[in-house]
Amino acid sequence: MANGSILYPLLVACLLVSSSFQSLHRHDVDSAMPSLTLDVDKSFHGCDQNLELKEAVCSHKGLDTVPQNLSEDTEMLVLSDNNITKLLNSSFEVYPLIKSLEISLNDVRAIESAAFYPLMGLMYLDLSFNPRLVLPATGVFMMSSQLSILDLAALYTTSLPNDILKWIPHLYYADLSFNQLSFINLSSCGMADTVDMRGNKLHNLTAKDFTFLCLTDTLDLRYNPIKSVDPDVIASLHVRSLMLGGYRFSDEVLANIILGISKSDIKLLKIEYCSVGAFPKGFFDPLSDSSLSVLEFNGNNLTSLHPLVFSNLTKVRNFRFSDNKLPIDEVQPDFFDGMNALKVLAINDNKLKLDYCDITNLYPLVFSGLESLETLSLKGNNIQHIHDDVLSGLGQIQSINLEGNRIEYLEEIMFSNNWKLTNLSLANNRLTRLNQSTFKPIFFSISSLDLSMNLIDCNCDLKWLIDWLNEPNIRLNNKDKTICSSASLEPLREKPLLDFDPNELCIIKYGLYSLIPLVSISLVVISVLLYHHRWQLRYKLFLLKLAALGYKEMRDARDHNDYEFDVNIIFYDDDEEWIREQLRPALEERLPQFQRNVFGDEDLVLGMHYLDSVDYVVSHSYKTIIVLSRAAVLDHWFILKFRTAMDHVSDTLTEFVVVVFLEDIPGDEMPFLARLYLSDGRPYLHWTENVRGQEYFWDELTKSLTINLRTNDLIPNE
Repeated sequence: MANGSILYPLLVACLLVSSSFQSLHRHDVDSAMPSLTLDVDKSFHGCDQNLELKEAVCSHKGLDTVPQNLSEDTEMLVLSDNNITKLLNSSFEVYPLIKSLEISLNDVRAIESAAFYPLMGLMYLDLSFNPRLVLPATGVFMMSSQLSILDLAALYTTSLPNDILKWIPHLYYADLSFNQLSFINLSSCGMADTVDMRGNKLHNLTAKDFTFLCLTDTLDLRYNPIKSVDPDVIASLHVRSLMLGGYRFSDEVLANIILGISKSDIKLLKIEYCSVGAFPKGFFDPLSDSSLSVLEFNGNNLTSLHPLVFSNLTKVRNFRFSDNKLPIDEVQPDFFDGMNALKVLAINDNKLKLDYCDITNLYPLVFSGLESLETLSLKGNNIQHIHDDVLSGLGQIQSINLEGNRIEYLEEIMFSNNWKLTNLSLANNRLTRLNQSTFKPIFFSISSLDLSMNLIDCNCDLKWLIDWLNEPNIRLNNKDKTICSSASLEPLREKPLLDFDPNELCIIKYGLYSLIPLVSISLVVISVLLYHHRWQLRYKLFLLKLAALGYKEMRDARDHNDYEFDVNIIFYDDDEEWIREQLRPALEERLPQFQRNVFGDEDLVLGMHYLDSVDYVVSHSYKTIIVLSRAAVLDHWFILKFRTAMDHVSDTLTEFVVVVFLEDIPGDEMPFLARLYLSDGRPYLHWTENVRGQEYFWDELTKSLTINLRTNDLIPNE
C-alpha cells in the first residue's frame, strides 16, 4: 500500500467527519424538491473559506443547492448538515479542483449522471446519511478514477448499480454499511483495500444473491442476518480478510463457511458474536490444507469444546479467542496438539476470553505442541502453581503474561528453556520471595518485567534483583505499584521496591568503628597519590578499556532462522524501481537462504493497524534495510518507520539496521533522525553508478546482512 497516496485522504476524511458530526440536528426532509435553476444569492450563506488552504466549510448553513460563488480553486468542500436535495450536472462545474467533498446529513434524493464528471481529481467523497438517495443506474463515478475513500453509509438504499465501483481502479475504503441491501451484484469493479457492508439485510451468501468480484483486502459482512451460505461463493471471493458475525449462525452456516474458506485464498477469517455453542471434534479439519493463517472466533457462548478440536490447524499462525466463555477449569496436555505453526496464542488477556474463567491448573507439557509459539497470556485466572515443565516446550516464546492469578512461588527451572523471553508479567499475584536461580536463564533476554501488586519481602537476599533492575537493558513496569510488603526491612515497608539500596542497608557494620582511623589515613594517602598522577592514570585506564573492550566484536548468538522474517526492506514508493531492479535480484543471488523477506508496505502483516504492523515486522526481522533518498526523507510516514527501527535498535542493543543512501542528501535536507543515526556510528552504505563501486557495495551489504553485532558505544565516534 502506498502510504503517501492512501493515508493522506484517510486523514482528510477523519478531519471532515469530525467537523460534520458536531451536530446531528436534522432539518425537515419533507419539503418539496427545489427548482433546477441555481440561485447564486440564495446559495451563498456565509461559508467559511480559507483561501490559503483552499478549503470551504458550509456546514449548518440551511443550503438547498450547491453554492456557486466560492473560490474556483477550492480543493476541499464541506456541505454537511444542510437541505440539499439534488446534485445537478452543473453543480460542481465551477470547482474542477475539488479533491475532498462531503455532502453527508442532507436530503439528497437524486444525482444527475454527470454531476461528478468535472471532479476528475476527487479523492474523498462522503454521501452518508442521505436516507432517500437513489443512485444513478450507471456511470456516476466514470470520471472519478482518483477516488480513494467513498462513503455511502446509511443511505437506506436497497440496491447498488452493478458498475458503481467499475471506474475506480483502486479504492482505499468503500463504506456501504447500514443500508438495506439484501443482495449484492458487483461483477464489474477494480481493487479496494476495504469494503464495509456491515449492518445490511443480506440473508443469503449464494450465487443468486451475492456476486462480489472485486479484488479486496478486507471484506466486512458483520451484522447481516445470514441464514444460508454456499461454500462455492465463499471460495470465489478475491479477498484476503473476511469478517462475519453479529447474528446467530446455524451449525450448517458455520460448516459451509469453513468449507468455503478451505477452498479459497483467504488469509484471515474473523467470526464474532454469532452465538456459537459448540465446536465438535473435526469442526476445523477442512482448514488443514487451506491458506488461512489468522483465525479469530470472538464473543461467543461455548458450552462444549472437544479437547482435539484444534488438532488439525497446522498452518494457522495467529489464533484468537476473545470474549468467549469456555466451560473448562483445566487446560489438558492434548488441547493444542497439531497447532505447531502457531505464533500468537492469546488466552485470558483483555482481548481474549479464556479470561477470568477460573482455570486452576495447567498440566505439565500442556503447550508441547506449540513449539513456534511467541506470545502466551494466562491473565485473570486462579492458577496457584505452575509446574516446572509447563513452559519447557516453548523455546521460541517471547512474551508471557501471568497477571491476575494466585501464584505464590516460582519453580527454580521454570524458565530454563525460554531464553528468548523478552516480556514477562507476574503482576497481581501472591509472590513474596523471588529466587535468583529462577530468573537466571532469562537475565540477558528480558527487556520488560512487571512485578507490581505483589507482597514482595524486601530484604538483603534481593540484592541480585535490585542490581539486575538497575541495568539499562531491562525496564520495570508499574514502578509505583511495585511495593515492599510490611514484612520487609523496617525502612522499606510500604515503599517502592526501587527505593531499596542494598549497599546502604546490607553492609556489615560490626567492627567498622575500630577501622575508621586506619581507613581515613589510607584514604588521604590514596587520594593524594591519585590526584598527583590523575592524568597518567586516566590515560592508562583509557588504554586498558580500549584494549579489553573497545575493539571486541560482540555478535548476537541468534541467526536469521530464529526470527519470523529474514530481511525487512523499508523504502519510499518512488524508490521501488531500484528495489525491483537492483536489490531484490542481488538478495536472491547472494543470499538464497533468505526466503522470508518483507519488501515494503505490501508485505506487512494483515489484520493489524498500519504502525502496529510496521513495528511487528521490524521487531521480528533478523535485519532491516532502510533505503534513503531525497524524496524519502521528506515523507512523514517514512520517517515514522525510520524512528520505529531506531527505537528497536535502542531497545535490543543490536545493530540490525543498515541504511542505504541512494543519492547524496544535502545537509539542510537531512532529517534529525538520519543525523542522529550517523552520529552514533551506525552502519550505512552509499549506492554508486560506478561498476566497481557497486561490486564493493554488494559485498559490504552481503556481509552486513549475515551477522548481527551488539551495539558498542564504549569508543567515541570520530
